[in-house]
Parts: sequence; structure tokens; C-alpha cells
Amino acid sequence: MKILIRGGLILALAATLAGCANKAGYVQMYQGTALPPVQVGFLKGVYEYRKGSAANETIRIVAIDGLPVPRQYGVAEGANLVSILPGQYDVKLFYVHASGVMDYYTYSTVRIHVQPNCIYQFHSKLAVNRKDIDFAVMPSPASSAGNQDCGMGVVAERQQRA
Repeated sequence: MKILIRGGLILALAATLAGCANKAGYVQMYQGTALPPVQVGFLKGVYEYRKGSAANETIRIVAIDGLPVPRQYGVAEGANLVSILPGQYDVKLFYVHASGVMDYYTYSTVRIHVQPNCIYQFHSKLAVNRKDIDFAVMPSPASSAGNQDCGMGVVAERQQRA
């Protein structure tokens, strides 16, 4: 009888954690069932790592307001796509740029204002002379219904070096 109760608790805990799990690079970072795009915002990274692209880079969302984003098994920490409730957040990004056999990486925290029905795509801006990496955000509506004005997205940025 005790084994069944423990097993039930373990199954309940596993089901709860599965709701936040990183499935194919996507994570829902709010409690409850999935909401329609008109009620949430999306943070989107870049995945062009070693694909022969001009960018040849990866930008992953690794933490939101200090809360770690669940890791995708077998891939760099964080997620490529995160759904989140509207509001203002500090988003920690993990940036990797592949050049030949070397990988260059850094972390940076960006304060962003998320609106419903909006996708905020992160992009890197490299300043070669200063050897700095900044981030830009390209906001766009997630669907043709609901809010169409996604604003600018980025409120401020704090640079961190790895």
C-alpha cells in the first residue's frame, strides 16, 4: 500500500514537471494549461549553429527573472522558444558563435516588455572593433487576431562576459 502511494506521488510530481519540460526547444513558462497566442507572448532565440549559415550562431533563453528555463536534452542549456504571460522580465540569453573549430560564447541579460500575441525574436549585433556583442529584438504579431502592436520589446540590456 505504501508503495502505491509513493508511486502515485512520484507520478503526480512527474506529470507536474512535464508541464514545464523542454519539448523540442519549446517551454511554457507559466502555470496551468496552454493559453492561445492572443493571451501570451513568445521569446524566440536563433538556432543556426554549424548549419553553414552566415550567422552560424545560437541564441537560447536560459533564465527569466532568475528562474532557469528547463534544458532540452542533449542540447545547450535553455530553450529556443518560450511562451510567457505579458509583463516586464529580465531575460538571460546564452549566445554561441561558431568560427572554424572554435566556439565563442557569452551570457547577457536583457530587460524586455512582453505584450500578448507577440513574438520577440532575439538577434545578435557584433561590434568587431570593440569586440562587443549586443542584442536586438524584432517584435512581430504571433497571429492575425488580437493585439498587433508589439512595441519595441527591449527596455534595457546588461552585458555579462563568460
